[in-house]
Amino acid sequence: MVGRLSWVVGSVVAVILVVVAFLGAFVLRAPGPLQGPTTNIHLETVAAVNQAVEWARPNDPHPDWVSYLPTTILRVPANATIKVTIDQEDGATGLRNPFWGQVQGTDGNKMHVKYTDDNGNQQEADMTSIDPTRAAHTFAVPDLGVFVPLLGVSDNAAPGATNVITFTFHTKGKGIYHWQCFVPCAAGTVFGNGGPMQTLGYMAGQLIVE
Repeated sequence: MVGRLSWVVGSVVAVILVVVAFLGAFVLRAPGPLQGPTTNIHLETVAAVNQAVEWARPNDPHPDWVSYLPTTILRVPANATIKVTIDQEDGATGLRNPFWGQVQGTDGNKMHVKYTDDNGNQQEADMTSIDPTRAAHTFAVPDLGVFVPLLGVSDNAAPGATNVITFTFHTKGKGIYHWQCFVPCAAGTVFGNGGPMQTLGYMAGQLIVE
């Protein structure tokens, strides 16, 4: 009886250790916060961490994961206007809900985009929406009503092309606000919504308003 009880206790302890290790390695581990608080945020989106142009993470445990860089832990002031610049370097995946192709919660409900069109020409325009099938990622802070679809790099663009997207939005009171990508861009996971989509430091983050 004692031996059986010891085996059960040992099994339970082993399971707890595995869960803790998983949480530490995949859920709780994330790049440190963006220095700040700052009213200017500069991010890069890549199809895989090891393809980073501006912010390499050589010791990243998931070098092939899609990601925002350099971090998704962002520190900003309360009741402030925040300017966001995103160097979008990934191709289109597409949104499952066309409604999210609209820009929402930014100043003027618009964004400014510098991009390469399907003819390989450089373009620049203010946009209030995009074709939802052309979205690569999104920058969304649901509790602030902010939703910005990021135009995917055209297949006809030169290698290494980047779409530069800028917009401004306003923070509210102090707190921690969840933000994330709503494009199911995690290839190889269940319905594209696992792995990096659920992990801080990749396609999910925290907006720390101080």
